[in-house]
Amino acid sequence: MSEQSTSLGSRRVGPPLHKKALRVCFLRNGDRHFKGVNLVISRAHFKDFPALLQGVTESLKRHVLLRSAIAHFRRTDGSHLTSLSCFRETDIVICCCKNEEIICVKYSINKDFQRMVDSCKRWGQHHLDSGTLESMKSHDLPEAIQLYIETIEPVEHNTRTLIYRGQTRANRTKCTVKMVNKQTQSNDRGDTYMEAEVLRQLQSHPNIIELMYTVEDERYMYTVLEHLDCNMQKVIQKRGILSEADARSVMRCTVSALAHMHQLQVIHRDIKPENLLVCSSSGKWNFKMVKVANFDLATYYRGSKLYVRCGTPCYMAPEMIAMSGYDYQVDSWSLGVTLFYMLCGKMPFASACKNSKEIYAAIMSGGPTYPKDMESVMSPEATQLIDGLLVSDPSYRVPIAELDKFQFLAL
Repeated sequence: MSEQSTSLGSRRVGPPLHKKALRVCFLRNGDRHFKGVNLVISRAHFKDFPALLQGVTESLKRHVLLRSAIAHFRRTDGSHLTSLSCFRETDIVICCCKNEEIICVKYSINKDFQRMVDSCKRWGQHHLDSGTLESMKSHDLPEAIQLYIETIEPVEHNTRTLIYRGQTRANRTKCTVKMVNKQTQSNDRGDTYMEAEVLRQLQSHPNIIELMYTVEDERYMYTVLEHLDCNMQKVIQKRGILSEADARSVMRCTVSALAHMHQLQVIHRDIKPENLLVCSSSGKWNFKMVKVANFDLATYYRGSKLYVRCGTPCYMAPEMIAMSGYDYQVDSWSLGVTLFYMLCGKMPFASACKNSKEIYAAIMSGGPTYPKDMESVMSPEATQLIDGLLVSDPSYRVPIAELDKFQFLAL
């Protein structure tokens, strides 16, 4: 797939469908020569998703040969579009017939649509340049958030993300407001930012942070999330390494969340203690109700290997570092590093290194190094699980779905 089309396919710009008509280019799956049909998508044009499938089928038949009616749509990054509300302004969509898998070729688009994309990009850049995330204050949050939440206090403030803590006006429920510059996130990572989309799909799992609601504009995505007291990194810094019983509870929660994600074709790509949240009660941490959070780097896996290097260096799997193509198994590796850290208080690779190149080299060079003072303390069951997760070759690494076979989690 061309660099141009990949970049365009990652765009998530524009308001939801019900607010305005959207301009979309529809390509034929596997046809590198066909430059697409441009259609305007709105409920005035198509009353529902089946009507859109029929309309696109009729439009494409005038230009290309179809095996059957168009049955599903994909963006150029492989993600599915399953309803009218999924579409965004300047989407580039690959049209597939029934039982067809997406074919990766060098797609191109017609000149009219390209000119329109360029025009939208210039307009968006003008608005992006008109202000910065660093200058935002709590009173700049959308009215839809300020009417719902009160006592908004800043927690984290950097060039890419603003995080506020507050409580709902209705019932004083603690919550977190996360504000993200969508374009900066996508550009920095090299692929699509889809945290809110992923969280909507993962709703109501007991070990995944709950998404309360979202607000979106051309530049920013605002997510309102449930609030938990602390993350596991801070817990370890306060009280030291975990007992195996506590680490087991944390692992069971995390494994349950990851199994649910992988079943729904989601890879987290940044499992680490900082992204595992826990509540406290009467001064005690409830390690039996840990929740996975921070889906900034989450993405869908549709059967084709991913190549974007992202995440936290000391938790990255070898295949991600090498950019040789990866899948769900990067989460297994990160989970292994997390368990090692919870039990040992150190990293299994290059514990004293802060330079990312040195960390990458250490991870690529061999197996984990256990602290000498832990060799006689750590149980064989814990060591067996860590060794099963920290296997350099992902084809021999234990997948999340098979972790229940390990005695450490069954004790």
